Amino acid sequence: MRHRRRSVSYAGEPFCFERVRGWEAGNARIVWSVSRRGEFIGTMTTPQEISTREFDVSSEQWLADLLGPTLPGSRPPPQSGRHP
Repeated sequence: MRHRRRSVSYAGEPFCFERVRGWEAGNARIVWSVSRRGEFIGTMTTPQEISTREFDVSSEQWLADLLGPTLPGSRPPPQSGRHP
């Protein structure tokens, strides 16, 4: 993927993924700095050879692992038809 910066929407909120310079040369993985509303929330790594679609899937999974399936204020996941 050629992008140095990519915005990915998760649970209705935009997240900014920006390549960390200096990690590309000689490293099998790329490090991405991740922020939400300008606040740093973590780093994610990807293989150097990754398609845009693969990046989007990886970043959404990374966000789900970090933040859970939804964010505060977003709609909850659908409930099954069973009641406790």
